[in-house]
Amino acid sequence: MGSVKMKGKTVDEAIELALQVLGKNREEVAIKIINEGESGVLGVFGAKEAEVEVTPKVSVGEAARALVQEILDKMQLLTLVSIKEEAEDTISLEIKGEDMGRIIGREGATIDSLQYISSIILSKRSARRIRVLVDAEGYRERRQKVVTEDAQNIAKEVETTGKEMAMPPMSAADRRLVHIYIQEKYPGLTSFSKGEGANRQVVITPKTAAS
Repeated sequence: MGSVKMKGKTVDEAIELALQVLGKNREEVAIKIINEGESGVLGVFGAKEAEVEVTPKVSVGEAARALVQEILDKMQLLTLVSIKEEAEDTISLEIKGEDMGRIIGREGATIDSLQYISSIILSKRSARRIRVLVDAEGYRERRQKVVTEDAQNIAKEVETTGKEMAMPPMSAADRRLVHIYIQEKYPGLTSFSKGEGANRQVVITPKTAAS
């Protein structure tokens, strides 16, 4: 249920009536006083009732879910967005529905853009940095496996030859996966990004060579 406007003899009475309609307590709503009311002459003539607008507060997770759902609806995609996990500044969402190929996009381009745009919009609305993570039918896990396997193969070759090697161009999300993987699994190696735009790639190199 959305906002409820309610009148009463006093502001407090109007608020209580609105809370009863919404089934909420005061901590769960935002209250806007439209009219504080007037007692009128002798408390009777010309009296005006107080009026308030009471709106249920929405969690950051629900705001993120609604935002992504709205974007997908405008793309005319039949989907259902649900909250997978909600922390203070990070919200994980799961998309289910038809035509997952269009939602995910080539190498995750569409779902990465959806994730980026929703994070920007929600951060502006919340006046603080909010990270929205979007997945669809386990795509992120499958993609992570593919990327880390590729990074593992390159890392082993770098260890053997002692020479740096560049991975194919990839998205920012995939590059982040590679950097974290190399840092955690290969203490003798390091990685950095080079190139511009769609041609940006990760280079894996021995730490001695990097220094």
